[in-house]
Amino acid sequence: MSYLDPTTWRAFTTEEMSAYLAELGSKKGAKKRGGRKGGNRPVLVLQKTISPFDAYTYLHARFGAPNGLQTFLARNDSDNLFHWDYYLKAGDAILQFIGATEEVHVWFEGRFSDADCLTFIANMRADFGRVSQEKGRFASSLEKWNIFPNQYLAIANRCAELYDTICEALPKIEKKMVADNLATQNLAREKSNRSHGKLMAAITTAPTELSVLIPVMFESFIGLIVAGFIRPEIKRDQAAFTAFVRLPLNQKLERLADNCRGFARPIEQNNPVFGRYWSVVNRRNDLLHGNLDPVRDALEVVYFHGKRPLYKSGGDRIRQLWLRLIDQYNPKGVVDDYLAMHAFIIEIMDHLTPANRNTVGHIMEDSQPGWDNKRKIYGILFPEAVSTSVFGELRYDWQLQPPVRPKRAV
Repeated sequence: MSYLDPTTWRAFTTEEMSAYLAELGSKKGAKKRGGRKGGNRPVLVLQKTISPFDAYTYLHARFGAPNGLQTFLARNDSDNLFHWDYYLKAGDAILQFIGATEEVHVWFEGRFSDADCLTFIANMRADFGRVSQEKGRFASSLEKWNIFPNQYLAIANRCAELYDTICEALPKIEKKMVADNLATQNLAREKSNRSHGKLMAAITTAPTELSVLIPVMFESFIGLIVAGFIRPEIKRDQAAFTAFVRLPLNQKLERLADNCRGFARPIEQNNPVFGRYWSVVNRRNDLLHGNLDPVRDALEVVYFHGKRPLYKSGGDRIRQLWLRLIDQYNPKGVVDDYLAMHAFIIEIMDHLTPANRNTVGHIMEDSQPGWDNKRKIYGILFPEAVSTSVFGELRYDWQLQPPVRPKRAV
């Protein structure tokens, strides 16, 4: 069977491709091939045994550039269901390889048993060695990209959720609790108090989490700048690079334009946006290090005569509780800090050259960007939406079962 002997495979000629497409479009061809592209032809899906990288470099080494219909139809980007395909002849039979993003589909004519598929895979892998030099030469010409997680975006998304939660809750709390001197009586008349739990979380838990994450988000942004634009001579000098990334934040920001490419001008410490954000950092440090002064940080003063509490000012018990929580967790102040942090990010972006500002802006919004270490550049490799399709009789390589050998009679 020619399918099982890779040395017999050859690419379609131009005439064969024209004839195939003409037949595919005719009623006779449509009926013969199952009434639609692919029809009921069996499809072997390679996921575990042969990677898209190995399949493509092998086929390219043997047959040159892809020659199939999907290659012609694919857009000139990575947002395609199928990116490339090869139309081959295995003897008189047609053999097609179609490359999806993380798997390769192999289309045969006629039925193909599991044993045939396993032999097909083994023989194709064995043939890699025959063209190893050509395969390796072509592989070395490919762009190598490292996909890395965008921690900045993950943190920024969470911060945005917390910001929205606080901003939506504050007007409701102001109307329902703070502005109402009869909060306890009104609360008692309500049939359900579950909404109050959400409101309380919005002014206690959310501000606490957001205040901790604000500086982390900012330093993740600085990390994107450093990773993408650090000067090569600094990166090559491990001691200099380590010393720079371990600097206190204010000193790192001062030297950012000197040690990183892409800045049109340095960031000055007397920049008012810098100063506004620095107060945010100081409050975060107090929170993280547990700095507490019971007198300075007191919410209120209460006197006791034995076990009897005596407040110097009276008020509705529920309303007073909400007021103290607002004083303690300071949701409005945390929102202001969040906006100050964003203002500082925008200020730093404005210090970049237009081209680098555009690059950083795109990377900030991509959940899994790429890095080409050879050229030292960022890249957007894939769309955020993931798409795939299922059709025909798919048989995955990891589903294949070797034939069971009959046991010998004793």
